[in-house]
Amino acid sequence: MEISKRLQAVASLVQCKTVADIGTDHGYVPLYLWQQKKITYALACDLNAGPLSRAKSNIEAYGAAQQIETRLGSGLLPVHPGEVETAIIAGMGGMLMCRILHESPDVVQRLCEMVLSPHQDIQEVRQHIWQIGFCIDNEIMMQEDGKKYHILHCIPGRETETSRAAFAYGGQLLARKDPLLWEELMQDKQKYLALQQKLSKEKTQNASIRYMEIQEHLAIIEEAESWYR
Repeated sequence: MEISKRLQAVASLVQCKTVADIGTDHGYVPLYLWQQKKITYALACDLNAGPLSRAKSNIEAYGAAQQIETRLGSGLLPVHPGEVETAIIAGMGGMLMCRILHESPDVVQRLCEMVLSPHQDIQEVRQHIWQIGFCIDNEIMMQEDGKKYHILHCIPGRETETSRAAFAYGGQLLARKDPLLWEELMQDKQKYLALQQKLSKEKTQNASIRYMEIQEHLAIIEEAESWYR
């Protein structure tokens, strides 16, 4: 079956044979992994009955009902501790992703890997991953339909790169001088410089506070730039 480049990138980071796809929607990722013979068993989980019903229909249509089981429920709550090795969580906001991980510590601590692709609040996701005893051993940044996506591969362990720049932009991406991340850095730099110039003309207390915050952002960007030199 054909899936988007983003979902192919998500699937490419899966290394274990049993997975839970959280927020599975149509069940495309576990089906793709099964067709690629990368997995032997999957849970396709979704909070909403409608998408889960469509996923079940797709799974049955491809003859994978024995290998891919659908479960209704919120986040990782339908998954039992130790039942799967991998959790895939993609296509949702970062704060929701953090909440899902926070709600199911027994399941998370038994995982061998997580593949996460938050749509926003990626810094908060990175911080939460570190706090729960995982580290990011690979990160992909890609662009599809004009939008940039980050995909994190996380394994149990202590994060070694915890600088401000790594927290904000991704240590793995900085280490390999990712060209797409460089584009994002330059865009952020121009945005913050423009804000700084605008705020410098305002004399309110709020403007002064915001000006200091912008200076902090620019310092982090400068730190990230230094990885490319």
